[in-house]
Amino acid sequence: MPEGLSPNALNLKRVFQTLRANLNPSAMKALMANETGDRGRERYRRASVTAGASFIAKALTLLISFVSVPLTVHYLGAERYGVWLTISSLLIWMQISDFGLAGNALINVLSEAHGNDDRQAARNYTASAFWALTAIAATLGVIFLFTFQAIPWQTVFRVSDISKGELKAACALTLVFFVFNIPFSLLPSVYNGYQDGYFANVWSIIINVVALLSLIAVTQSHGGLPLLVASLSGTRAVVNVANAYHAFFRQYRWLAPAPSAVRWSCVKRLIKLGSKYMVTQLASLGIYQSQPMIITQLLGPSKVVIFVVTYKVLALPVDLAFMGTQPFISAFGEAKARGDWGWIKGAYKRTTLATVALGIPAAAAIALAAEPLINIWAGPSAIPDGYVVFWLFVYTVIGVSLTPTGQMLCGIERVEPLALSITLCAIGCVGLGILFAPWWGVAGVVFAMALSKLVTFWPIQVHAARKFLRRYAFPAKVEEPQYATQ
Repeated sequence: MPEGLSPNALNLKRVFQTLRANLNPSAMKALMANETGDRGRERYRRASVTAGASFIAKALTLLISFVSVPLTVHYLGAERYGVWLTISSLLIWMQISDFGLAGNALINVLSEAHGNDDRQAARNYTASAFWALTAIAATLGVIFLFTFQAIPWQTVFRVSDISKGELKAACALTLVFFVFNIPFSLLPSVYNGYQDGYFANVWSIIINVVALLSLIAVTQSHGGLPLLVASLSGTRAVVNVANAYHAFFRQYRWLAPAPSAVRWSCVKRLIKLGSKYMVTQLASLGIYQSQPMIITQLLGPSKVVIFVVTYKVLALPVDLAFMGTQPFISAFGEAKARGDWGWIKGAYKRTTLATVALGIPAAAAIALAAEPLINIWAGPSAIPDGYVVFWLFVYTVIGVSLTPTGQMLCGIERVEPLALSITLCAIGCVGLGILFAPWWGVAGVVFAMALSKLVTFWPIQVHAARKFLRRYAFPAKVEEPQYATQ
């Protein structure tokens, strides 16, 4: 023992030395980039790093939202802030204009190419997606150019205190930056296709931090709604350009989207696969966005806050389960391309057990504490009754349990069961919500959600997952799969 150091001090010194050895930049870089040599373990490692970065990005997003809301409301005022929220909602709906080219479809084909060690195919798919998105952006730009002046923007937003010129300038800037950013929307899929999703999360963090700094700066100038749009959307565009440079000229040089690499066969496959994912996106809007409209029409707008606030609190475990398992989509795709069905089966079981073991107790704890939490956060007017809490808890348990199933089906490119189950669930949520709301209130709407998800997701998705795993994974049980090394 070194002189002058007590056993406790020596132990403390060792702890600091361990932390210093593992938290220095070189060690962090090794954690993010080094490969283990065991392909199966490497998939788990990359998925874990990506999920961790995802949680950090989500926490930062929530923090920034908490900070930015009072800044934006104070800066814009109630009416302008309402316009800003409406514009943001419209942009979410407009994101489906990419025909699914920039989402899971691209992840599927890139993970397949990665699994086959086929860089040329990956380059062709990336270039085809990029230039197809550029063509879509150009088409939308021309449409907006010729129709913009004809749209009665003040009537659309039903405003009175905002001048016509200010509103038109804000809408014009929003559309310009929206069109500009369309081709760059494929960048997260490129990272995820190569199981490097943590890069996408790092760039998301950068965008959010830069946006917050620009928001703080612009609130000091009092330039109105157009300056806010230019600041937030403009910074996103600049960061997207830097992100593209990193992806195509530093990280994956072979993926640089040269026009000569575009292949019509690649475009057709992306559109065919992406259209299936687009169906799931549209149906998901019916599941997750229809309730406020149903409640407003049948129960009154004052009840909407009860549902929205309670849903945000109780459905948090589903969001966390999704973020934790999403990185496995590309891992499943790469393993499928290599015929490693034994790993797929094992990973599917492990992710399901992990999400159930962590998610359901978390959902139960949140449900038990829901009323006091909501009272503190949103006030007495947002407190739900016990039935609303119970059925949202049931809905959350189903969602947590089946999230890995949906991710696995996405990864092995079996989109049809997902599209069917989500579409039927959306129909059930809307139809049964309208039926139950008049006599059971908000609890009836939530019961419709839980029942619809139970009778559609569970039989269709679980049956499909078992069917495919039984077909491919069970023959592999003759011998243990040997993971190839890099």
